[in-house]
Formats: sequence, C-alpha cells, structure tokens
Amino acid sequence: MLLVQLKEMKNSTNHEKDIANYILAHMEQIPDMSAGELAKSTLTSKATVVRLSQKLGLSGYHEFKLKLIAEVNQNERIGQILANEPITPHSSYTDIIHTLPGLYDKAITNTRLTLNKSDMLRIDRLLREAECIDIYATGISYTLAQAAAFKFATLGVESSAYESINGHYLAARKHKKTVAFVISFTGANRTVETMAKYLRTATHNHVVGILGPHNQVTRSWCHEVVEIPNRDSVLSLDVITSFAACNYVFDVFFSLLLSHCQEQHVQSSLEMIRHRDLLLNENFNV
Repeated sequence: MLLVQLKEMKNSTNHEKDIANYILAHMEQIPDMSAGELAKSTLTSKATVVRLSQKLGLSGYHEFKLKLIAEVNQNERIGQILANEPITPHSSYTDIIHTLPGLYDKAITNTRLTLNKSDMLRIDRLLREAECIDIYATGISYTLAQAAAFKFATLGVESSAYESINGHYLAARKHKKTVAFVISFTGANRTVETMAKYLRTATHNHVVGILGPHNQVTRSWCHEVVEIPNRDSVLSLDVITSFAACNYVFDVFFSLLLSHCQEQHVQSSLEMIRHRDLLLNENFNV
C-alpha cells in the first residue's frame, strides 16, 4: 500500500521523508500539485520528488499521483462502508445481541419486499408437481442447502443437497420430474454458474436460482430467479444477511408446500410420535 510506504519510508533521505510527511498531511492538495510545486512546498527539489516516486516502485511523479488518488478514493469508500457497519471495535456483548436481531429482521424485510408474488406462486406449483427437489450450492450456502433439503424431506418429498454435478446420477434420474435450486449469495459464483448451465442444457430439470444481485450470467441459465439482497460489507456481515434472506425464501416455499399437504403431514407426524420411543429414551403415548 502506497500510504503505508509513505509512513514507513525506510532507507530514505531526510528530504525524501520531508516530502512524504508533507504528502500525508496535505493529501487533498497533492492531485493538483506538480512535481515542481511539491518540491517548492517542501523546500526540496523536483529531482528529489521524482526520486522518491521511483523509490516507491513507480516510474515517476505522474504515476505516483494516479496511484495515490486511487488509494485515497478506495480508503474513503471503505470508510463510508465502515461508518454504516453495525459491528465496530467498540461493540460489546450486549451491543451485539441487540444488533443481530435487527440484521435478521432487515434482511428478511428487504427480501420480502423484493419477492414477486406471481413468480413465487409459479415456483410453488412446480414444487407441488415435482418428484424430486435438488439443491446445489457451495461453501456456507451448502450448509443452508442441506437444511432446506431436510425440511422438504420431512414433507415426504425426495430432496438432496449437492456441492457438484453428478452426471451419471442426473442421467439415471432423467425420467423424474425435478426442480433444481442453485444458490449463490453474490449471484456471481462461477461454480454455481457452471452447475446451472449444466442443469439447464444437459437435463430436464427446472432450474430455479436463488441469487444475489450480481447474477447477470447465472440467471441466463435459470428458468426462474428469486433475487436476494446482498449488503455491501467489509466485515463479512453479508454472510449473515444473505444466509437469513436465502433461508427465508426456502421457508416460504416449505410453508407453501406444508399448507398443501398439511393433513397428510399431520398423519405422518402422528405415526412418527407413535414410534418415538424407538428414537428417544422416553415413552410417548398418543
């Protein structure tokens, strides 16, 4: 980082250190200053200004200014993002346990407001007719995919989560009516994009993307897309909000399916309770 180099200034002359200190103290003025003007303001020479730029690994003062401007702009942007972060170095345990519910609520509210009712009901009809529900994801979203698959399975629907494409498996099940979800919190995960492309072109699966906003490529391989918000964060809080948003979408689909088969699900639940003593250390009589 250029600013770090200016602060450290190892193996530099006193004049070069004077220039570095001046730059750090007057960064807003540097973009409008020539090498000669900087030399005059620091009581040094133009040659010293150029030599300092070269010591920093740059071709000259012009390249130095361009890099400095880019770095300052980036730091300002990061500062603006951090100013809106709910977690700070001063956050206490009490602060955090009160902050997180607000993050969850905001993520779910923002998602709810972006959902298109006709799209969601169309996907719901597909799920009701499906024989299988497959969910494809990577990283932490794969954990979410496993949880969603488990929920659908409790309704008697064959459902599984996958981190990659199994071509033989898909070919062997091509006769089954399958809805395949692909998950990407950003919308731009290349692995997920590849999986969506394969599912769309090589199978009869109906592909539904649950994608973040940067989904221009991946959505082209999906029959349906449910977009989830993805906050601009440098503290990985986007993982929390995206996870909550995506989980909410799956819970909507799960609840819709449950409402359509509630009587059947009640009967299966009662059957499970009758045999619960085989799973637990207590007897339950119904």
